[in-house]
Amino acid sequence: DIAASRAEFEKALQNHPELNGHFHFGIEATLVSQWEVDKINRGEYEEPPIYGFRWGGPAGAPVIFDFNEDFIEKYKIEYIVAGMHWPMYCATDEQSLFKEYHRQYMYAATHPYTDILAHYAWYDKGIFPGVENPFLDFTKVSETMRSELTHALLENDVAFELNTYMFHEKLPKTYIDEYLGWVADLQKKGIKIAFGSDSHSKDMSNSLYKETEEICEKHGIITDEFFCIK
Repeated sequence: DIAASRAEFEKALQNHPELNGHFHFGIEATLVSQWEVDKINRGEYEEPPIYGFRWGGPAGAPVIFDFNEDFIEKYKIEYIVAGMHWPMYCATDEQSLFKEYHRQYMYAATHPYTDILAHYAWYDKGIFPGVENPFLDFTKVSETMRSELTHALLENDVAFELNTYMFHEKLPKTYIDEYLGWVADLQKKGIKIAFGSDSHSKDMSNSLYKETEEICEKHGIITDEFFCIK
């Protein structure tokens, strides 16, 4: 997929040379467990593990990004949006989920490959059917966790992604207000905020950008200072 994407990117630049310097090649990376990688390398799976394994591993299994500097250089990757997409083999009570998400986000925020921390507090409802999204009451995320992540982003010069899932999913207004208030506070502390459409198709409504700008302005987030790839 990465090889095909890079080839498509190069072709676009050839066809539209005016895009040089304005069109950048990046990837979104997710954390996987070392247990999972070892299992794949031993050939212990029936189907290609495109999305890996969500169950069966040891609690607290070490997490990694399964690529290296050679991979980044080979595909000329200019920036990496990195984070976690699923809990690893943990209990499904609220506090267990908070702790699991926090340890993975901290790993991503302190990793030298990470330029932008991906969609903090995004929760895939399909991972644990019937388990409520613990982040919907954002006030339950402890000050300790917030403070540790804030310091990690600052110390490692990692930008924080403001992802449009905040606006196009049906999330409670109380959650959005609390979350965006925190994002505004991050920006005031000197953390760069990156805007991500998270578009999984070629179609992206211009109205969403306008809506995002209005909502950010309402919550004290300065869109003119959004992080950009140079």
